[in-house]
Amino acid sequence: MRRLRVTVLGPVRAWNGEVEIDLGPARRRALFAMLAANANRPVTRAELIRALWGESAPSAAAGNIYTYVSGLRRALGPAGGLLRSGRAGYTLRLEPGALDADRFETLCEAAGAQAGAGRPGPAVALLDEALALWRGEAYANVTGLFADLDRHRLAELRIGAAERRARLVLAGGGDDALIADLTALVRDHPLHEPFHELLMRALHRAGRGTEALDVFHAARRVLVDELGVEPGPALRELQSRILAEPAPPVPVAPAAVAAPAAPPVARRGRLVGRDAELALLRDLLDAVGEGRSAIVWIEGEPGIGKSALLDAALHEARARGHRIARGSAEELSSRIPLHVMRRALRLEDAPHDDPAAAVDRVLDHVRGLTATGPLVLAVDHLQWADEVSLLAWERLAALTRWLPLLLVATARPEPGRRDLARVRRGVSTRDGHLIRLTPLPPSDIEQIFGRTVGVPPGATLRSLAPLTAGNPLYARELVSGLVAEDGVRVVDGLAEVDARADDMPRALLDTVRASLDHLSPGARESLRYAALLGDEFAVAEVAAVTGRSPFDLMAELEEAVAADVLVDAGSELAFRQPVLRRALAGSIPAALRPTLHRHAAQALADNGGAVTRVADHLLAGPPEVDEWLVDWLVAHGAELSRRAPEAARELVRRALAGHRLPQAQRAALAALRDGLDR
Repeated sequence: MRRLRVTVLGPVRAWNGEVEIDLGPARRRALFAMLAANANRPVTRAELIRALWGESAPSAAAGNIYTYVSGLRRALGPAGGLLRSGRAGYTLRLEPGALDADRFETLCEAAGAQAGAGRPGPAVALLDEALALWRGEAYANVTGLFADLDRHRLAELRIGAAERRARLVLAGGGDDALIADLTALVRDHPLHEPFHELLMRALHRAGRGTEALDVFHAARRVLVDELGVEPGPALRELQSRILAEPAPPVPVAPAAVAAPAAPPVARRGRLVGRDAELALLRDLLDAVGEGRSAIVWIEGEPGIGKSALLDAALHEARARGHRIARGSAEELSSRIPLHVMRRALRLEDAPHDDPAAAVDRVLDHVRGLTATGPLVLAVDHLQWADEVSLLAWERLAALTRWLPLLLVATARPEPGRRDLARVRRGVSTRDGHLIRLTPLPPSDIEQIFGRTVGVPPGATLRSLAPLTAGNPLYARELVSGLVAEDGVRVVDGLAEVDARADDMPRALLDTVRASLDHLSPGARESLRYAALLGDEFAVAEVAAVTGRSPFDLMAELEEAVAADVLVDAGSELAFRQPVLRRALAGSIPAALRPTLHRHAAQALADNGGAVTRVADHLLAGPPEVDEWLVDWLVAHGAELSRRAPEAARELVRRALAGHRLPQAQRAALAALRDGLDR
């Protein structure tokens, strides 16, 4: 008899010697997969029924199991005798190593033994052999409770094996392919922090420290956006060590008095607010359970809670027993055709043929899934999806009128993507639901404060709620940053802000700046200059400061308006949130800001800017007084004294403190000072 061989590390397949066996339709193939994974032990009929149908098995399930087993025996041919029936259930006999998943686990265990014995070379070779067994996602062409659980288990083992291999190679000095391998692992598993850490170490060892720090910032953006958490200690310590290596470490003086321990920062908890939006999604989940389809588009600025709302909705879907397919588009994979749809529907082993055929394959697969019950297909971060995935989404939206399908997408504004705007318009034309998430009210922000810090917020912490502009991510970052900077104390059971703490922690400003990464470089640069001008500004003022024409600036500023960063304020533009302006202004090096303020003052004055705006920039400029400042102050001092006496008093004081002023100017400034003092 020829040897029966089975693979589940990819599509479920079987061979009788060198001849592949036709395992038949989906449920028969799923039954075979469970028997293979439990080879050489009986699997009861009840276990098989639960694995194939969960809690919604039909009355004919037992008869169907008998039919599937009979069909498998015929398909196995000469090896049919290996599938046996008994009182205890059904047993598939397999020789050791005949199942690739067993072979994978055996090789990983052997690699662990070699590494433990101090033989890293053989350990890496065994792990290479183990990882080479994979041909895609485990059980890629099988669905059901058992397949879902074992798929997750094997995926974790695969990640662990890849991580162990990378650590062994890195400990041995690295090799030419390690950085490329780790880059691919980071791309495929962006939420697995150890891969980011290992890539940072490999780059730093290769003398590419700047790139290593870029990896840290990219990892932080992903973790904050997806999980709402900061990088763990390993990543933070590695970043600090890379930053500190060029210079000797700075000694830290011991505190004179031990400060009370800061309260711990909690991970992201349940959804806060969004009651109306979640109620709508619950109604749509009930409707799809009754066979009525729907399309939902959830949009809003970065950090506003799109993914959190989607998580809550999918939790409700699982509670209802709905089948769920979820994918998350990634910026690094935005050029891979159909990447997010393949991942969502577990079609990663499908051939990468022409786009039309690939989209047709997605549609056929969804038709097959919905033939057995309702399906919730959710795509997070659709703004990063490739063009073919967007085409597939549009085609699926057209199918909703005939299928029990709830199609959900989350996206943030992307002014430059016309294809995304077209897909969004299609939601309205098909009577879909557009959910635009607006800022949370202060009471919800205060609730997030309490959950993040672990105790109810006191008055001083609640007073910082306006700084978040109603953005839940900003709320978590604000409190997390204060805690990390030892700026929160628990007083009488309430979290209060230490009087010495900065009300705008660096973690919050970094997060806000990262939320603007989707804008073009030109738009971000124009916004940085605009941020110097204040919460409100005129286009002509930005043009004066940058030396560019207003016409050239308009496209970049219109991009910022379309992205909801700027809003119209009458004859001027304004930052929608003050925290956005502070983050942009803070991105300019501190040593450069005074010089830029001085330049802005003169540019505004030369273009007829208001004296108060000019004075604000002069006060923020260098303390040195030059000839132009004195001339401007003599010419406009009287008007400034009427409009902003305190600013006038300080500028006059600086000017009179300078040396070598002509007598006429000194007399004019002294008269201004005397008038202000009366």
